[in-house]
Amino acid sequence: MSEALRAKAGTLRRLHDGPDVLILPNAWDVASARIVEAAGYQALATTSAGVAFALGYPDGEKIGRDEMLAACGRIAQRVRVPVSADIEAGYGPKPEDTAETVRRALAAGIVGGNLEDGTHASDQPLFPIDLSVARIRAARAVGESAGVHFVINARTDSYLVGMRVGRGPDAASFDETVRRGRAYREAGADCIFIPGLADRDTIRRLVADIGGPVNILVGAKSPTVPELKALGVRRVSVGGMLMLATLGLVRRAAAELKGPGSYGFAEGMATHAEMNRMLTD
Repeated sequence: MSEALRAKAGTLRRLHDGPDVLILPNAWDVASARIVEAAGYQALATTSAGVAFALGYPDGEKIGRDEMLAACGRIAQRVRVPVSADIEAGYGPKPEDTAETVRRALAAGIVGGNLEDGTHASDQPLFPIDLSVARIRAARAVGESAGVHFVINARTDSYLVGMRVGRGPDAASFDETVRRGRAYREAGADCIFIPGLADRDTIRRLVADIGGPVNILVGAKSPTVPELKALGVRRVSVGGMLMLATLGLVRRAAAELKGPGSYGFAEGMATHAEMNRMLTD
């Protein structure tokens, strides 16, 4: 692997150490990635949902590994900052599947990735913890063999599973999240990614009990970034929210054109010349 790739991986890893919260707006194509980069972010992430939607798939690992990594790799090749890709559940249940996904991600210029423990199966919504640990270890081993610290953002869906069955942020979800977070950290994960959580006290206690960097997926009702920093959160991402907000604009624009026939939707848009300049290199 190239020295440039090693340097990007090192930069991404160090950004988890502070002092600022690592904010990662999630891009879904080169244009959105370049806009994020131009806004001054030191790293960026991709959104698996956004990439899938843009390519005509529903979310939930319905897109194949080849198409996902091709899209994410194109982003990584066209920005100067480190890229962490959402590689979903690794595109296969076995540690060998995860290892192959990380190997291909590194070859595409990607230096970090989310790795989920959710299965999308109703009868067993989470991978057994031992298997999840083995998958993280496999990902770490690939990076080490390549001489690159691939930054693993290990996602646990403990709270999402509880929410789906109406439990909410209860004690069982908390204990399972801590158990998995600690195990994933010990297996080599750099950060623990916890979607589905907005309660301030629960976030504070999770950060303290996991004992390592925590990534919170934010939504419209989440605490602000300064509030999350005060709670000890080290990494904040928005998932598919940027892409979905863009689609919301498309929907409003279509209604405006069909209704009053006006063009208010164009206010604040990026210009043709601006995007040409941004993408010419």
